[in-house]
Formats: sequence, structure tokens, C-alpha cells
Amino acid sequence: MVECPRFMGAHSLKRAELASLPAASAASAVSALSAVSALSAVSALSNGAQLDALITREALRGERTASIARSVFCAALLARFLAVGGLAPSGSHARSLIEVPLLLGAVVASLYVWWRSRRADAPPHLILVSVGLDALLCFLALLPNVLWPWDGYPGILHLPDMAALLITVSVSAFRLVRRAVLLATAANALSALVLIVLDRALNGGHHGHFWAPASLFFLLLLTAASAALLVTKRTVRVVELGAQSTLRAERAQRNLSVMLHEHHDVKTSLSAALIDTDLLRRELLRVESASAERMLRKLEQLRESIEDVASTMGHIRDRTMRELDALRATAPAEIGEATRGALRVVRRRYQAVKVDVTERAERTAVLFAGGHDVLERVLLNVLVNACEGTGERGASSVTLDARPLGGGRVAIEVKDDGPGFHDTPSPKPGGSGQGLGFVAGMVESSGGLVLRANLPEGGAKVTIELLEAPV
Repeated sequence: MVECPRFMGAHSLKRAELASLPAASAASAVSALSAVSALSAVSALSNGAQLDALITREALRGERTASIARSVFCAALLARFLAVGGLAPSGSHARSLIEVPLLLGAVVASLYVWWRSRRADAPPHLILVSVGLDALLCFLALLPNVLWPWDGYPGILHLPDMAALLITVSVSAFRLVRRAVLLATAANALSALVLIVLDRALNGGHHGHFWAPASLFFLLLLTAASAALLVTKRTVRVVELGAQSTLRAERAQRNLSVMLHEHHDVKTSLSAALIDTDLLRRELLRVESASAERMLRKLEQLRESIEDVASTMGHIRDRTMRELDALRATAPAEIGEATRGALRVVRRRYQAVKVDVTERAERTAVLFAGGHDVLERVLLNVLVNACEGTGERGASSVTLDARPLGGGRVAIEVKDDGPGFHDTPSPKPGGSGQGLGFVAGMVESSGGLVLRANLPEGGAKVTIELLEAPV
């Protein structure tokens, strides 16, 4: 087995160099660059709108959960009210006229908000409607205490129920919309003011102190509003940073896809140019003159230049493929299934090599960027590298195993009895240095680590540490 260092870069293809290519090749390359630039410009213009849409979508998703919770809570309160005899003749008939319609209306309104927020055309102001519904629900729930006080009633400001207004203001921060926090603050402050004024007018003699608890309550309300605004600002900032990273990754993925599409046209044009040089070379070989020999030498130089460009385009394609794989989301992948796909290729190509996979590896699953398909390509690279060795001498036996490391991590080990790693890079004839470079890049993108070592008894070992997939 030999060490294959990662390919660190490719030759730059400048516009001056494009002029030396056939016209079709230059046109294809410029077309690729233009398409990428145009796509990047469009993405940059839509960045702000996409961020706003993303934040609104996430806020509406949270609103669905809040609406379900609110409807369940109100339904439970209604059931409790009916269970304790709220509609009985001995109960307060007037109180029932407020409580029952209030709770039923809250359940219906919450279900409407939930249903409306699930639609693709859900309007952003639905969040404000939900905030207003919370404030109205709290106000109507507290109002009966003021209208129908009981013996020993201490006053609305001395009831713990008033904390519901503070909680409503605080949780408005999770809507991720500053207008929602301001609306919740204004609506609940107005509700508190109306309740306090009514309580003072109707039940003024039931309690003595007024200004001290009133000022304290509004101070707490202002504090809750300030905290909610701060949480909203910080949360939105975090969401924006995450969204910008996501959008940059999506834009990069689109740009790389465009480059891969155009790469095929450039490769076709380069192949056509090579064929033209071969035909021209055959014609010049029929001519015996000094000028024909000079043209043959220049033609050979041109051919070498075209081959260099074709090789560079191949490296660009390989690197682009790796970047596209790295941009994919991490997904569970079974080592056994990925190994079986890789073994079909390895056993057909290296029939003299004995490749064993342990039962423990067959049962293990890991988290990998791109899932099963990319893990299969990674294991194929490792197994091929083990089988080939230096090219002159390879392994006769290869074993793939997996063992738990603890802490939710797994180690995939590939051992062979080949020549081991060498200090000099890629001694293998024709080695490109891409094998373990691709492996290391994909494993790092998956949050893992690649280790290599020579075994004391001879041969080499490659260890890939990854996160274990949840069962």
C-alpha cells in the first residue's frame, strides 16, 4: 500500500491560455465561467428575500406547534370547567357565558392558525394574528376574576394569574419577529391596564395598596419585553448566519453542477482537437522538408499542451465531484451494504487478492456525508489502494473490520499484507495521488478522521473513525 497525498490544486486556465485552444474549447470554457458568474449574481440578489422567507417559514413552523399546544390547553381547561360544574345551576351563570365561548373560540382559532400555517401560501401576518389571540385569551381569562370576585379576593394585581401576561410577552420572542414582540407587549400592557382600572373601579375597597404593585407589574412587563426583544435579535442573527452558510453551500453546489455540465463539452472539444492534431501529423509525415519537421515539432508541443489542459480539466472534475459530495447532508450508511458494492468491483479487478469482511462490520452503520453511495466510493478507494500496493507488489490478503470506540464513534479498519506505506509519495507507476486524498476529504466532511500506519508484522492499516448512526 502506498501513501496517496491529497491533490491540492489544479492549473489555472487563464483567458490568455484559452486563446491557444481550439475555438470550440475556449467557447465552452468561457460559457461555463459565464454561467457560473450569472448564477452567482442572481443568487446574491435574492439572498435577502431568501433569508426573510426562511425565517418566516421557520417561525410559521413553530407557530403550528404553539397552536396545537394552545388548543390542547384550552380544551383541557374547558373540560375541567365543565367537570367541576361550571354549567350547573349552583354555578355562576354569567361566568359560564364568558368562559365556555372563550375556550371554545380559542380552540377553534388555534386550529385555524394551525391549518393556515401549514399551507404553502401562509401569510406572514398569521404570526401577528396568533400573538393577538394569545393576548385576547389571557385578557378574557382574567376578566371574570374582576367581574365576579370571591370572598377574600385580594385584587387582580395580587393574583398569580397575572403572570400569564408576562409569560405571553416572553414567549413571543420565539416567533423570531420583532413586530410580534412589540405587538405582544402593547396588547398585554393594554390588557393589564384595563384589568387594573376595572378592578380599581369595581373592587377598590377589597384591597388597600395599589400603586406599588401596579408599578412593579409594569416594570416586570417592560423587563420581559426587553428580554424578548434581545432574544429575538440574537436568535434571528444566529438564524441569519446559519441561513447564509446554507445559501452559500447551495449556491456553490449549483455552480459546481454547472461546471460539471460544461466540463463534458470542453472534454469533447479537446478530444476533437487531439484527433485534428493526429490527422495533421500524418499529413506532415508524408512531406520531407525542413519546414515540415519544424511544424511537426510545434505540433507535438501543441499536442502536449492540449493533453495538459485535458489532464487539468480531469483534475478539476475530480475535485468538483469531491466538493459536491462534501456538500451533501450527512446520512446513515450501513458499512456492510457499502462494502458489498465496493467488493463487486474489487473482486472482479483483483481476483488473486483475498478480501474478507468481518460480521461485526456487516452489522455496523455510520453517519456519512452523502450517505451510502459516497461511503461505497470511499471504501472502494481504500480497498483498491490496498490491493494495488506499489503497483509492482500488492497485497494478497485484505481484511475490513469495524469496532466501537465509545462515545458514539466507530472505527473502520482495513488491514493488508502488502508493502506498507512509503515515505515518498505515490511510488506507484501512474499513481495520481487521488485515492486517499479523496478518502480523507470525505471523512473529514463527515466529522471523522483518517489514520494510517504500517503493521509490525508487515503490511499497512488504514483506520477511518466516524460517528455511529443511531439505531
